[in-house]
Amino acid sequence: VAGSTVSKYPFGQVNLGNMDGVMWYLMNEIVTNYTHGPRCPRRFGISEIRRIKVKTRATPALARLGMNFGARFAFDSGVCAGRCFPGNLCTGPGDCYVHYDQYGFVPGCNNFESEYPFPVDAHSAPGGVWYSLPLEGRCDRDPTGERNCTWSYEDAGSITLEQLEKLSPGDDNYCNGYGTDFWQNQWDPSVMSWRSEVARWVFKNKYPHSPKEIPPPKCDFDKDKWYAEDPWSRQDPWR
Repeated sequence: VAGSTVSKYPFGQVNLGNMDGVMWYLMNEIVTNYTHGPRCPRRFGISEIRRIKVKTRATPALARLGMNFGARFAFDSGVCAGRCFPGNLCTGPGDCYVHYDQYGFVPGCNNFESEYPFPVDAHSAPGGVWYSLPLEGRCDRDPTGERNCTWSYEDAGSITLEQLEKLSPGDDNYCNGYGTDFWQNQWDPSVMSWRSEVARWVFKNKYPHSPKEIPPPKCDFDKDKWYAEDPWSRQDPWR
């Protein structure tokens, strides 16, 4: 699993993605101004991609639903904002608390193809997946499926955006004293796949004794099972 930022918080209360998911996030929110021209300095000061190896185990309550993952909640500055939909409309911390109380502190996921809850219309990255990891579910051993031991992790290295960008010098996106064409053709799925593959090979060259990629587990979250009822109103928490 690839993460796009080094957090100043304990590892947990974070969102991660597979490589396509991370590349979509970087392209849309970090290196461009929501696709409208380059963003410099890079948003949030993000300058690298971290690779994280995560083990998960569903709680019995979640397994009874036939799922290994719950809802992919959005975390902002270490706070669970619930599900966030287009327009920054989020269901709020109560959505998180109620479901973590019901199912335990389980990892969440969403497939881009499902367009739920976000992003939608991410056709440039149909294979994208995002994840959420609540800190309260983290354990320092193999996860047991107890409500407070649903996932563990180990760091598997990092690469910088500069390493990727300097492989494709050009004038499309200029920042930090150099230009790059690495982020060109944002809406082309084949170019998205190329970017992800380049990143995997950069990881492989830097860490030759590690596999180029460990295929992420299937995201099997089913919103209709998780939300038999959905009473949560949607508001913009940043206003």
